[in-house]
Amino acid sequence: MTITLEGKYLSSLDKKIIKFTPTYPNEEFLSMLTPPVEASKKIPQWYKDLCSYGGTSTDLKDLMPVNDRSSDGSNVSTKLCLPFLDSMLSGYIYSFEDDLTVELDSDGSPNFYWTKDFGMMDKRFEVDMAIPDNVYPVQFGIKMNWYYETPPGYSLLFTHPFNRPELPFYVPSGIVDSDIWGLPIFIPFFIKKGFEGVIKAGTPLIQMLPIKREPWSIEIDSSKESIERNKIREEKRRSHITAHYKKTTWQRKQY
Repeated sequence: MTITLEGKYLSSLDKKIIKFTPTYPNEEFLSMLTPPVEASKKIPQWYKDLCSYGGTSTDLKDLMPVNDRSSDGSNVSTKLCLPFLDSMLSGYIYSFEDDLTVELDSDGSPNFYWTKDFGMMDKRFEVDMAIPDNVYPVQFGIKMNWYYETPPGYSLLFTHPFNRPELPFYVPSGIVDSDIWGLPIFIPFFIKKGFEGVIKAGTPLIQMLPIKREPWSIEIDSSKESIERNKIREEKRRSHITAHYKKTTWQRKQY
């Protein structure tokens, strides 16, 4: 049970449910599948190995705070940046359900094959979207083996796993109105130039984040009162040597 900023209690009964259903009921097919999981179960090892202070230390004495800068000046690493971690913990991960062997053809373009025979593939040599310079201009697609369903009013953001630039491929982003649609998509992806080898089963392929559809508008407030109010909030960061955001602001996200 958690407490919101408004002081209201939230129990597990208040949780929204995202439902995944396999595309075929065949038992042999089901035994080969890897269900989507909470993103928190797919935190990469390189993040777990990060030190907390100065890039090489886990000892608080190496924090070396300097509190006379515009920022808090603490010598903390990415490991202590909760917004960075929250993005990787949020939502759900759909992973490769089989080893994917990537080989380069004689002309240098990528090609690949599965070990198992259940993945539907798509390959397009005409790419009409902007893509990074470090990937081959060949669009591959893997069809999900799962239907997905969110509560009324919620869509699903599909995107490259957050903060995972080390993965040997790139996935563009899209939003599906999954409370109405929810049909398996072809996940488009591009192989990084020079990569040849095996992308192991279980490697995160795409991150899925439920988002609520509701009206929004933008407001630019340059009033003196608003600027002063935010300056005071900004200065309050100095009341903690480190972790001010965690101690005063951060809210646990539950998936």
